[in-house]
Amino acid sequence: MEPTPTTTAPASSSDSSDDLRHILRLKELFATLPDARVAGRVLHPLPEVLFTALCAMLSDCEDYTDMGFFARSQLDWLRQFTPLKNGSPSHDVFRNVLLALPADTLLEILALWVGELSGRHIAIDGKVSRGAKDTTTGKSTLHLLRAWVSEAGLSVGQEACLEKSNELEALPRLLAKLQLHGATVTIDAMAGHPEVARLIQEAGAHYILALKANEKEAHQAIIAHFAALRPSQQEQLHAGGSWAEGCELSLACEQNRGRYERREVVVSRDLGGWPKSWKWAGLQSLICVRRESMRQRHSGEAPAVEMHYYLSSSSASAAELGRLIRNHWSVENQCHHLLDVTYHEDHCQVRDRNAAHNLTLLRELSAKVLKQSGLKGSVRSLRKRCALDPALRTQAVLPILQSFGA
Repeated sequence: MEPTPTTTAPASSSDSSDDLRHILRLKELFATLPDARVAGRVLHPLPEVLFTALCAMLSDCEDYTDMGFFARSQLDWLRQFTPLKNGSPSHDVFRNVLLALPADTLLEILALWVGELSGRHIAIDGKVSRGAKDTTTGKSTLHLLRAWVSEAGLSVGQEACLEKSNELEALPRLLAKLQLHGATVTIDAMAGHPEVARLIQEAGAHYILALKANEKEAHQAIIAHFAALRPSQQEQLHAGGSWAEGCELSLACEQNRGRYERREVVVSRDLGGWPKSWKWAGLQSLICVRRESMRQRHSGEAPAVEMHYYLSSSSASAAELGRLIRNHWSVENQCHHLLDVTYHEDHCQVRDRNAAHNLTLLRELSAKVLKQSGLKGSVRSLRKRCALDPALRTQAVLPILQSFGA
């Protein structure tokens, strides 16, 4: 069987203009957020505090103590763009604002930036803020379930797991907050349950759900299904193919930094051999991803082989399903890894749950602004350079400064 070549969906030509339009609205959006501070006793308006906090986050700061130092040392630079009539906000001002500001309202700014979800890919995954520990229990106070839109590079929704609970409990609450009609949702094995498939289908979206041993019966049934579709080595030599007729196959090979990987995405639309497929609402496709990897292609070593199984309500091609499965890990690569390694989120010891959540959102927003700035370099290097070079910082945040009337 000839494999279907993989394809990559082209980026929308309007993406960059939409990003710029939302950056230009930041002051307006900051002004709409609720301010819990006592009216008449506020020295620093909320948009000024959030603008300063965002600039500090762009400049390699990590918490509200750093923000206080940044505001004091960069007061002259900040006053080029916003009045700050009462001087620089102290670390207590940043602390009080981030403690009181509902995280969901700041999250709405990110959701507005993303826009409509129809036709988008939403990857849902969880992350624990390990620095936000309760001093009595030693456990983190913030475990977030994040809905990441890979095309936009931003979260469209986040839900904090309840104490002594897990991601599966928070998932229905997160799904209920999202307008998922027309989107495709991918989730790792923690959500491999028929109830999750039903919720996504009722929202008008497609799902791709990973299967592992937590759904033992379904997992074993799919393993047996694909084992029957893969001929023995002797049969492969006579048939000239590696999978039975009726399967749709997409093949991709990649060599990067000395590591060679061969990926087969095999899709079976035949559900007749699985009597309990009816439990999964809207199920259309059974998917097997077979990966062979080795450090050097011609080294003579035997490749490591991994098999992963998925259920999907989508009838998309094997190439497209393979692309979505691989893109699911953008939430790890582009968000969680970035927050941990570049922003040192796991080392930030802000223990208040709401303040820690707001800091996470500011980190994500600042990374998006830096990526959109057009400056060359990684987010890590740009943050270092923004901290050291006010001229480069001005260039990085120029669209925001236009929003603030500069």
